[in-house]
Amino acid sequence: MLVFPMRSTTAVDGVMVATRSVEGELRSRIDALGNVGHRPAGAFDVSRLPGTARILVIPEGTRVSARIRNRYYDRLPDVAIVGPSSRPVALQIDGKAPVEIPLSPLDWSRLTPVVAATVADRILGAADLGITCLDDVADTNKGDIAGRTIARLADAVVARGTASLDGTTVALIAQLTALIDAGDIDDAATAADHLSTSPHNLRRIALRWFGFPKTLLMRRRFIAALERFQEAGMDFATITNFGYFDASHFLRDANRFLGTTPRRYLRRIDASAHGKSASDRPDYR
Repeated sequence: MLVFPMRSTTAVDGVMVATRSVEGELRSRIDALGNVGHRPAGAFDVSRLPGTARILVIPEGTRVSARIRNRYYDRLPDVAIVGPSSRPVALQIDGKAPVEIPLSPLDWSRLTPVVAATVADRILGAADLGITCLDDVADTNKGDIAGRTIARLADAVVARGTASLDGTTVALIAQLTALIDAGDIDDAATAADHLSTSPHNLRRIALRWFGFPKTLLMRRRFIAALERFQEAGMDFATITNFGYFDASHFLRDANRFLGTTPRRYLRRIDASAHGKSASDRPDYR
């Protein structure tokens, strides 16, 4: 199984104003996920770490099953929306690799009126969220699926613009996204003070367009620490660079965001990637 982060993504000042720049931003998000899209057709597993919402476009003839928390999806629709997540999203893919595009909170505000918190840790069809710009995009007879998906999303984002939001809200969404990406603050009250807004307003914005309230900042810190922990050969000494007091502090967040210990999760991923049997390998069914 391959494991990749589901990070927040930003554009210049959090706002994308031209179709060409939007397409470039969307393409960069696909590239940041790794080379999954270049894998030969066949059965393989992918684990996505907790993070922002994303669009999943599944080519004709490909079957994708998924699990997130205690929800199992036997077969995802051609165009699925993975909501903001607080636990890993495990995908079983049989066929050509799907196209995955992470969505920023500003993208979410332009693509659907649905409150992000209502689909957190869930997967729905795009049509269920009123996203129709990708209808029939998964038809493999029409050529490059990724290219068509990017073009249609870019058109939809530019067409909607920020007309449905006031300038202050747009700025706060962009500033909160940047704050999360920076990873310097993990306390909601401090974040509200930093953004010169009230904790209540920050919570409203977080639930409406990010999917979660205060856990956003904690999630970003944990994912950054986990990546460094993995790179350093699972050395707990590395986590202190991310504000963790000790291993117990890190393990508490691991239980919150992984549902298991970081070593067990990473070893399970490694065993699956190398085709080994492992008692910790997730039971998708």
